[in-house]
Amino acid sequence: MQNKSLNIIPLLLLFTTLSYPLSVKEKTVIKSSPYFPVNNGITLVYKSSFGETITNYFQDGEFIISDSKGDKFKYIQTLLTKEDGVYVQEIYQYFKIFLFIKKEATFTYEKPLLRFPLPLLPGMEWEWEGDEYLDGDTNKVKVTGKAHNKEFVITKAGRFEAIRIESLVEGTANSKNNVTEWFVEDVGLIKAKIIIEGGGLMGFLRDLLGYGTIEFELVEIKKQ
Repeated sequence: MQNKSLNIIPLLLLFTTLSYPLSVKEKTVIKSSPYFPVNNGITLVYKSSFGETITNYFQDGEFIISDSKGDKFKYIQTLLTKEDGVYVQEIYQYFKIFLFIKKEATFTYEKPLLRFPLPLLPGMEWEWEGDEYLDGDTNKVKVTGKAHNKEFVITKAGRFEAIRIESLVEGTANSKNNVTEWFVEDVGLIKAKIIIEGGGLMGFLRDLLGYGTIEFELVEIKKQ
């Protein structure tokens, strides 16, 4: 059955086989990642297509939680960091489309979804392909990604040296999203741009609401 949810950033998810082998079972869990830093005492505030969004990273047992919230938007990733990469265990997302229309979903995967490999170095390419589950439905997802050279990025929060990641996310119902993200070590995500190209529900929302491009940009780093 096709997944009828708002699959935007399973998404910001994204992924070829590495030049060295990945073995999830054999790796030891690491408690943190430089690109999803926990316990660093900061809150990230973004200007986004959904209005102001606030993100915090925190530890929950062996998992890192990336918690992003706004008035019309929630996006929570449960991440598992290993020696060879950052993996997605679960995604929760909520969107308020109109005054009385809301979409809420929790995604899980047949195997942990590779967010990106570690160490994350310019020129790396990777791929992930598998099943995504929601309410008994199965959605085939393929994500390919590449890390580019670090570059200086200017946002309202300041000037940062960031590594740029470009990913292509493809799924059933001809869904296709191009995702570009900029990450800074010990800060996290500072900028993101998602271009909706394919069909499915996201294509319908693009045509209906004008969400052809979804953007996030860091505007403030707050001390907790």
